[in-house]
Amino acid sequence: MNFTPRLFALLSFLILSSCTVLQAQADKLQAVVEQLRAIDTRGKGSSSGDVPPTAQKLLPQFKAGLREIIGRTIHDHYSSSSSPEILHDLILTDLKKAGIEALSRVQRDGYYTADGDDFGYLYDVTVRQPERHPDLVAVVTNLTIPCGSDASLNLYRRTGATWQLILVAESNGYATIGGAQGSFQFAISPPDNEGNWFVVAADVNPWCSSNWQQIRYKVLRPGEDFNHSQVLLDEHTTIYLGVDQPYRLTVSPGGFEIRHVAAQGLDDSILTRVHVQKYEVNGNRVTRVPPLALAPEDFLDEWVEMKWESASTWVSSTDTAKLQYWHSRLSKQARANLDTEFAFVQPCPVAANVSKWQIGLQLEGTGEHVLPGDSPDELFFTISKRDGAFYVESIGKDRPLGCPGEALPRGARDALP
Repeated sequence: MNFTPRLFALLSFLILSSCTVLQAQADKLQAVVEQLRAIDTRGKGSSSGDVPPTAQKLLPQFKAGLREIIGRTIHDHYSSSSSPEILHDLILTDLKKAGIEALSRVQRDGYYTADGDDFGYLYDVTVRQPERHPDLVAVVTNLTIPCGSDASLNLYRRTGATWQLILVAESNGYATIGGAQGSFQFAISPPDNEGNWFVVAADVNPWCSSNWQQIRYKVLRPGEDFNHSQVLLDEHTTIYLGVDQPYRLTVSPGGFEIRHVAAQGLDDSILTRVHVQKYEVNGNRVTRVPPLALAPEDFLDEWVEMKWESASTWVSSTDTAKLQYWHSRLSKQARANLDTEFAFVQPCPVAANVSKWQIGLQLEGTGEHVLPGDSPDELFFTISKRDGAFYVESIGKDRPLGCPGEALPRGARDALP
């Protein structure tokens, strides 16, 4: 019996059905895009940062539609002999067939004066093959929103001949543009001896004004499915954006580090300093480790902002009660009516491979407020450094002997070393 006509008919039916499904998905995605682009972002009140309910509903659909096309492209075309550059071009081609075209470089450069203030456009797509992970491929899509962009990380893993989506890091349902993942960076750790690894995802909230915003970062591992990742750490802090490179993320087999530019709280005249957030990842435990700062005066600024439970780790003194007293007096809340400024940051002679500094901190009241009667005009701190970590050795109203000189602090530091 000749089965060829029957087999041909079956194959034709399957191909036709597949094309019909793909066209239906493309039509659905195009309808979502058209609705997003129809939202008026230039009308009255558009600069408030509010995201209309319609956009809140459609943005997750836009992301999911892009993910469907990208996943199909990876499944059909990506292999060990391919490259991220080839996959990038294939993804853009398949998205274009579905009616979704990424902004050109010229459009991206004119982002805030062209279509970049609208919903419904694909800002760009990036594809990366994580180092030492031949079985992983990461695709980041960036969507345009008013005053910023919104990134989604999609991580795929190859098992045999099949690619599976194992982790998604994105934000949905936000009521203001500040909920979007702007200025997005991610890093994947090399596998440890047991083959385990983690993802660090960092972003800065978009906004229409001010260089002072929030940097947010998470440590993730794949969970039971791509929508339910294990979250090992979820933190946020202030960042200053008025520099060429506001933050940098690096990762190692046992941890990661984020360096970002933010305020120097103890001396407004310096304005900014480089903040260091370094963590060790051991199993599902994430612990902050030194360095806490790059300079002794920056460490002191970091130390007074910590809760005492953490700050007490970084003291080297038998008189911890005295250090705790001044720690509480210099906390951000306690300094509400107090101006402080560094008088000097003097290096001391090195002894026994331990570096030391004396820091003079001037204190005065603000406006109508005067210094409390028990507050000195100047406090003196002794800071030491050993094994890469700073410690507070002493705080007092009188300057200790043995470290003459009044070297000035280095001033504003807004370049990431």
